[in-house]
Amino acid sequence: MGHRLRALATFHIQPIVDLTSGRVCGGEVLWRPNNAQPTAADIQALEVDPDLNIAVTQDSFIVALRALDRMPPHLWLSVNLSCQFIGSGLMFFRPISRELGDLDSLRRRIGRRLVVEVTESGVADQHALSFIHELADLHTIAVDDFGTGDAPLSHMLNLHFSKLKLDRSIVAGVDVDGFRQRFVKWVVSGCHAIGVEVCAEGVETEAEASFLRNHGVNQGQGWLWSEALPVELFESLALAGEAVPASFDRLLNAP
Repeated sequence: MGHRLRALATFHIQPIVDLTSGRVCGGEVLWRPNNAQPTAADIQALEVDPDLNIAVTQDSFIVALRALDRMPPHLWLSVNLSCQFIGSGLMFFRPISRELGDLDSLRRRIGRRLVVEVTESGVADQHALSFIHELADLHTIAVDDFGTGDAPLSHMLNLHFSKLKLDRSIVAGVDVDGFRQRFVKWVVSGCHAIGVEVCAEGVETEAEASFLRNHGVNQGQGWLWSEALPVELFESLALAGEAVPASFDRLLNAP
């Protein structure tokens, strides 16, 4: 099952927007089996099949590293790392190296522009945590889906992270929900105090984006700007250097 799904897999990139400028500053590499949104069965397979999970993760690293090597230095890409099956990560980069050649040089060249997203609950295992620390020597670590897990915040004290992603369940309706507003302000204040950037996921309305922008959230990601795009289209959008709506208008109306 795992190998069949992997063979049919493609990857898209969802733009991440700098909330101050409105321009694309990065993107998240997302698995798209059969060139479409993963079905419930796909997601379940990814969660329970170690071979599939690791293979998809490795492929996402390959996509990100290749794309970053083509892109200008102001753009970054994130990949998701599930710690459930990764263990010590001892053999993780071997198949990636076979695909990319001099992987050590490439990783050093890309550096912090590769962002590795992990969840709060994913770092309880000491073997996985050691691998994440190894990744942090070269790349950026981000805490993903913040606010959805039941892991204690103390787990985050073991991470050398410099980005935090607010989950859609917190972002939805933040423009009208007083409790959510206070929570976001608290998170942003704490993160900025320790030099961590905040990205809001699942932004769908301009009102949400306006609140987030006005209260210091650094980046936004969501359908307000764009769904996940084929890699080539993402690159065209990101390289345009314009605010996202203007870039889309130009791309869609091109002859």
